[in-house]
Amino acid sequence: MALGRLISNRFTNEKGNDIYVRAKEEPIGGVPGILLYIAGPDSDSEMHVTRQEGLELLAVLSKLLKTGRRSA
Repeated sequence: MALGRLISNRFTNEKGNDIYVRAKEEPIGGVPGILLYIAGPDSDSEMHVTRQEGLELLAVLSKLLKTGRRSA
């Protein structure tokens, strides 16, 4: 079985916190999936989504972030 691709990044967010994000291809019940992980100084979160769910999440975030508006 081939290993899924893994992409990760570390950055400092708007609040000055160090953040680590990771996305790894990992099947869910025999269908293509993605394991998402995000960690900051006070918490971490993991979410396993199907490929289609990942594409829909990407589309929603892309639309939201394209507005160029920033909250205070």
